[in-house]
Amino acid sequence: MVKINCEAPVEGIVGAYTDNSFAFQASITSLIGCAMYSALELIVLVFLVFSRYHGLYFWSLLITSSCGIIPDALGLVLKYFELAPIWIPVTLSTAGWTIMVTGQSLVLYSRLHLVVYNTKVLRFVLGMIIFDAITMQIPQIIASYGAVFACQKHFMRFFNIWEKVQLTVFFVQEIIISTIFIVAAMRLMRLNPTWTKRRSNLMFQLLTMNFAIIAMDVSLLTLEFLSLFILQTVLKVFFYTVKLKLEIAVLSRLSAFARSHYQDESSGLSGLT
Repeated sequence: MVKINCEAPVEGIVGAYTDNSFAFQASITSLIGCAMYSALELIVLVFLVFSRYHGLYFWSLLITSSCGIIPDALGLVLKYFELAPIWIPVTLSTAGWTIMVTGQSLVLYSRLHLVVYNTKVLRFVLGMIIFDAITMQIPQIIASYGAVFACQKHFMRFFNIWEKVQLTVFFVQEIIISTIFIVAAMRLMRLNPTWTKRRSNLMFQLLTMNFAIIAMDVSLLTLEFLSLFILQTVLKVFFYTVKLKLEIAVLSRLSAFARSHYQDESSGLSGLT
């Protein structure tokens, strides 16, 4: 088993969890176990819920669960408990994190089409996701491998700084996407005052889901700036399964909302002809 000879600037960045707190070890194991189980459940649910296996919404949910959450969670277990040579968990967690973070943003983007009809806004959001993925994740990948294998202080210092930068940027990104969705959804509600109570309840659920996503991102950002690296990374992978499960929970309602809004527009147009 590969041993790391350099001292990690923050416990967990370079090597395993070194304290002997059974409660903390149990918490790590439980959260990661829940995340992996939920990810497997999400894969099954995606195929059960979707009637047609195509589209950005379908693929972003499926790939984020299978290629993002599961490798990231597995990598964290292998690294924090020293169950494999360090290059294996670093590769798994880094690749999984890259797919998981960008995949979640694509999930949020893919349902913007239900409430946003301005192509310029949609293009801006997609361009922001692509730009942030390239400019934030490539330096983070370099910093991760550099901190583990180069064992030089400047790599570790850069990792500490860039970890906070990229987490903040992705936090702002999800805030922007969620805010656009909330504003557009509220505008639709004002434009359709005759909507039934069922549709109003749907919009309330969607708005609540977006606020819950924001609250989870705020908690992760707080843990990062408190330098609680292990807890932040473990909660991150767990929270992302919660976010995706919220998406699955309201998927059928989202489809019903889109159909009802289209029918309202069609009936309105037919009345003018």
